[in-house]
Amino acid sequence: MTVETQRPYPGLVLSGKYRVERMLGAGGMGEVYGATQLNLGRKVALKVLRPELAAQEGALSRFEREARVAAQLDHPNAVEIYDFGKSQGYVYLAMELLNGVPLRAFVDEHLPLLALPRVVRIVSEVAGVLVKAHAIGLVHRDLKPDNVFLEPPVVAGAEERVVVVDFGLAFIDGAGDIGRLTREGQVTGTPDYLSPEQSLGRLVGPPSDLYALGCMLFEMLCGRVPFKGSYVQVLTQQVYSVPPSLSSVKPDLVVPHALEALVMRLLDKDPAARPTASGLREELSSLGDKAHERARAALSLEGRAARMISAIGARPRDSALSSGSFESEHTIAVIVPKEGAALGDGHAIGLAAQGMHAYLAEGDGALEGSSAIWAPHASTDEVARLCALGKRPVLTDIASGETDRLAALLRAGAAEVLVRPVKVEELAKKLARAIRKTRR
Repeated sequence: MTVETQRPYPGLVLSGKYRVERMLGAGGMGEVYGATQLNLGRKVALKVLRPELAAQEGALSRFEREARVAAQLDHPNAVEIYDFGKSQGYVYLAMELLNGVPLRAFVDEHLPLLALPRVVRIVSEVAGVLVKAHAIGLVHRDLKPDNVFLEPPVVAGAEERVVVVDFGLAFIDGAGDIGRLTREGQVTGTPDYLSPEQSLGRLVGPPSDLYALGCMLFEMLCGRVPFKGSYVQVLTQQVYSVPPSLSSVKPDLVVPHALEALVMRLLDKDPAARPTASGLREELSSLGDKAHERARAALSLEGRAARMISAIGARPRDSALSSGSFESEHTIAVIVPKEGAALGDGHAIGLAAQGMHAYLAEGDGALEGSSAIWAPHASTDEVARLCALGKRPVLTDIASGETDRLAALLRAGAAEVLVRPVKVEELAKKLARAIRKTRR
């Protein structure tokens, strides 16, 4: 096997200083590996150009240009670039190793919506990167949930870090050989987030990034992008169609009128009519100090306060997340049975991260205001009693192989029955589905 077809393998040392350890992921241009920078003992991410592309002059130029362009941007919410090199036939980009997941892991049509304060903060952080980028003439051109990472807080009570990555399509205006690489008339990027001017293959500027961010904000608020269809259909709609209103896509969605108007301005066909990155940050901030207080409350729930479900004793109407426009999409009442089984720490944090405020319900009166009931280890009689209260779906769990109990729980009215051990992603998905069915 030649180096032209062989992928980097664990133990391979590039340039005498980067030891490859494991693959982290792959994209169109390259593959990303976890590695150790030997001279500093530092963990890094190595983005390695696919071997079959390394011999192609255009691909090599674009990859090298990504390194040089991204290195120009010094911002705490932009991925940090350490090095660029060639070794043993491999072309690589050494960069900061992120300890997080793409925003895409939380934004999808089949996932629960993120809590509104978290959405606002993520968009504001991305806009902050664009302020700095646009100030030096850098346009990203490929903003999408896949290219925004969320790193968990380093210490309890801190905020998660939002990181913009993948500057493979970016350019710096007027920067000579690291300026524009694509020609006018060539369409690049992901159709769901392309501005009208980019969809037409025209040369783009900062407003194109704001349009993409508007598409992201739209998707984060209602669960889907503004336009859907085939590749060509989406491009055509980006150029000619008026974006749907948030309420037409999700009738039960409640957001501040100012925020919905801001989304529509970001999606304006005229680049000049869109707010600038700095203007966007100011408008998000002007939604009010209370919005920021609630955002901090949401992040606190996802971190310190969510570590023990028993500590989340607030009823939904008493929660900082439940007042005003900035409200959690769903509130989940957790019933702890007499045997003492409780919601695990990871489940509480995971549900909070999905925009679900889980709280301990002690007594039927505490169920008021909840969207669903999660009753792990509940008996058939208890499930039947909770279902008889009406208004909200009841979910519980069983041990593997308890088919008779499963049938009994379903007859008792359980909306969903999960098999232990219950994964937080599955629980969130089942809760959201049960709630949707109940509201129909």
